[in-house]
Amino acid sequence: MNYKKHQKHTHTLMWLLAVLFFFLPLSARAEEQALNIYATPLFPESQVDEGKGYYDLNLAPNQKEILRLEVGNTSAEPIRVQVTPHTAYTNVLGKVEYGKDAPEADPTLVYSLADLMEPSGMIELAGNETRVVEIPVQMPAEDFEGFLAGGLRIAEFKDEVEESDEPEGEGVAIKNEFAYVLGVVVSNSRDSVQPELELLDVFADQLNYRNVISATLQNFTPTFVNRLAVEATVKRAGENDVLYEANQEMMQMAPNSNFDFPISLEGDRFRSGEYILELTATSGENEWSWTREFTIEADEARKLNREDVTVDTSINWWMVGSIILIVLLLMIILYLIIRKNNAQKNM
Repeated sequence: MNYKKHQKHTHTLMWLLAVLFFFLPLSARAEEQALNIYATPLFPESQVDEGKGYYDLNLAPNQKEILRLEVGNTSAEPIRVQVTPHTAYTNVLGKVEYGKDAPEADPTLVYSLADLMEPSGMIELAGNETRVVEIPVQMPAEDFEGFLAGGLRIAEFKDEVEESDEPEGEGVAIKNEFAYVLGVVVSNSRDSVQPELELLDVFADQLNYRNVISATLQNFTPTFVNRLAVEATVKRAGENDVLYEANQEMMQMAPNSNFDFPISLEGDRFRSGEYILELTATSGENEWSWTREFTIEADEARKLNREDVTVDTSINWWMVGSIILIVLLLMIILYLIIRKNNAQKNM
């Protein structure tokens, strides 16, 4: 009886340890990712709608405005914060990014909002301190249609200790830890601008080390494209069978931006040849359709297939065995033919 009781207690203890082991890492991660800052916009008189949670300003050409925001430290420890401006762009998911810079700005973007705003210096906040930060905005001298879009990224910075070969033994670097983003949209007037899209390119590509066919969609107008839906199919040139397809709804594009809409190969290998893309995009009552032929080169296909983590690049021993068997059979047939011919000559 004592042994059974001890065994029962042991099983209970092991079960409790397993539960703790499962939950403790989650708690640690949640604590590590705690956001110690918050930001609240203080709207100027040029704010069009104070019910919005971001700056939505209508300003005259060459007008200078001051964006004021309340930045607070929610922790008891002092922190360092910096406010940096960014120009909105469209990411590969069809979402507008307000707190980062595009790898490359769209060529139709005349004015970058990030260039019209000034970043703050490094701001020291004591524990639980709140401070009002001012970011100047200088509008272009010339009148423009539509909207300029971007955001203010409020980032917390921490010192990160790095190993060094110096005699002191330690080096200190500043690491951007966490961020809070406030959107900024400015205009000279609220006149309506109709969105227009263009299909710039179609090419073999990869997304997260997985083969995709990318279709570059461009919004070359200074307005948002809302509720964007895209349907796309890919066929071999001269064939009717659909090889790959993609459908996505409720996307949005920033003014004067582009993004690569991905059509997944679902783990398939790229094969060289001529292909046809058929793509339709809709936004409200607006609809655009394209049919575009494109080529996948053999060298390009091999390179991408090697880099795709879902494509099996190991040796296909079944195929190798089949080839060897076929070669042996051909050799045997050739040997029998030669032997038969020799026998006929000797008769």
